[in-house]
Amino acid sequence: MTNLRDSNILQDFTVWIDDVGKIGEAPEFQPPEINISVEEFRGGGMDGTVEIPMGIEKIEFDFQLHTWDEQIWTKLGYGPGSLDVPITFRGYLLTPGGAEKGVYIYTQSLIKSIKPGKVSAGKKVEMTISLVANYYQHIVDGNTLAEIDVFNKVTFLNGQDKSAFARRTLGFNY
Repeated sequence: MTNLRDSNILQDFTVWIDDVGKIGEAPEFQPPEINISVEEFRGGGMDGTVEIPMGIEKIEFDFQLHTWDEQIWTKLGYGPGSLDVPITFRGYLLTPGGAEKGVYIYTQSLIKSIKPGKVSAGKKVEMTISLVANYYQHIVDGNTLAEIDVFNKVTFLNGQDKSAFARRTLGFNY
């Protein structure tokens, strides 16, 4: 069993929207959840079913701001360019040995909703921003752990380019 002494602890973070840092303004960030889409399969002669991986599910995430941020309203998605709003999460982990490792999550996303919290006189405001990414890259300490580019058929997971053969077969030129 792992104990706290043996864990990587996220020490600090901030969110960047279109290269504008929100340090001190983003108290909460839910990193994108990566899920494999599966379908059940039971072939002739099989005594049971198995799940077959069929790609990546929609990459959704959200974060909060505790400021009434005009910039986020200008990026709310609809029309040309709305699918590619750069949203970046930057932070660092403190390792059990005391070393610091940078954490970088970069997305190109559609801002699909802005949910303002209740407004009260003399109180900070809160906004929850919900997004769906078409591009996702997760780097820790300079090592790319995952890169998913939905439109360009790139799925890099576990050190392997899972889509290389499909890109070549379908005629992608890279």
